[in-house]
Amino acid sequence: MNKPLCILAGISLLAACGGRQSQVDKTVENGVEVVLNHLEPYTLKGQPSQIELKEETRIDFEKAEYGGLGLKEPDFAEADPQGNIYVVEQFSYSEYFIYKFSPDGKFIKKFGKRGQGPGEIQGIYSFVINKSGHILISDRSASKLLEFDADGNFVQETKAHYVLREAIPLENGNYLAVRNSKDSSESRGWYLCIFGPDFNEVKKLDFIDMSDMTPGKKTPGIILSFRWGVVGDRIIVGNLQRGYELWEFDSQGDLLRKIRKEFKPVPYPLEFRKQTEELAARQPALNLFALQDAPPFNSFFHDDDGRLFVMTYEQGPSKDEFIHDIYSAEGVFIGRIPLGRYGILGRALNPLRTTATNGKFYRLRFKENGYPELIVYRMIWR
Repeated sequence: MNKPLCILAGISLLAACGGRQSQVDKTVENGVEVVLNHLEPYTLKGQPSQIELKEETRIDFEKAEYGGLGLKEPDFAEADPQGNIYVVEQFSYSEYFIYKFSPDGKFIKKFGKRGQGPGEIQGIYSFVINKSGHILISDRSASKLLEFDADGNFVQETKAHYVLREAIPLENGNYLAVRNSKDSSESRGWYLCIFGPDFNEVKKLDFIDMSDMTPGKKTPGIILSFRWGVVGDRIIVGNLQRGYELWEFDSQGDLLRKIRKEFKPVPYPLEFRKQTEELAARQPALNLFALQDAPPFNSFFHDDDGRLFVMTYEQGPSKDEFIHDIYSAEGVFIGRIPLGRYGILGRALNPLRTTATNGKFYRLRFKENGYPELIVYRMIWR
């Protein structure tokens, strides 16, 4: 760590505590507000910035009671407003993709069968629980959006016109999704766009250029630090090609704010370096290489109050942790906390994913013996 840390009682409870400012630096660029965050967090009056995590529930899939589920390699967990937990396999390792548990960890049912028929799934890009409690899933391979009710019963599916990645419903009835380049008139890469209810494209929001990432050319091992999320009526986007800067849009796709932060480069993590080398050996055509310095961030998630938690590549006190920068709903840097890995770190060199909802943090981890477990923590702010 490059700065002293305040250590509070609880689990992984750290926040930067030296050199804080109270006056937030801002500027305006082309009519858009830019929040200028520095290395040290701000102190905002009435804004809590210290967090304690208290364990409430643990689902240990090594236990006999979960042995017959058929769950092999879960990727993330989500929760509905009632606190029911959905453990999701994003890839097709098991017969089913979704496993539902009660708030105290009792198994309820599994659904989302692997297959190509109506209501069946080939792979999951996104998993969203809407206001009515229904579950919306974008299929990785079939380019369709599936809807299940809260009990896991299939309701309907909608086909997109072409392959979309992570179609996320917006409150106004549109969708946020990523598509590939349409044709040779567009640069090769991924385009983040808003689509209408019929999946016709409405507006382009962002783009990550992948024209140099072709077979035969040397390609950096981390190629997907292009993340987005929906926080109420806001869309948050991070793109490594802009450095440490998050863009905030409204649901119509109008740019509202840029969240910019200073950072100190950290070495490319050894574990990522090893995974890059292993993947390069398996797929030599990719010609992957490990970076000397890691990108400024990997991914981010948000809580019920719109606070953002941005995962950096800075190692936490434990080898199982990475430092997360915490931002208020207004994009102001207010603290830091080390959080453990919440997936298979660097699986296929993809960003990580986790969930904070109902005032709780849902952490999926893998024990040293390879068995997964889900730990649910209560988030206490001070």
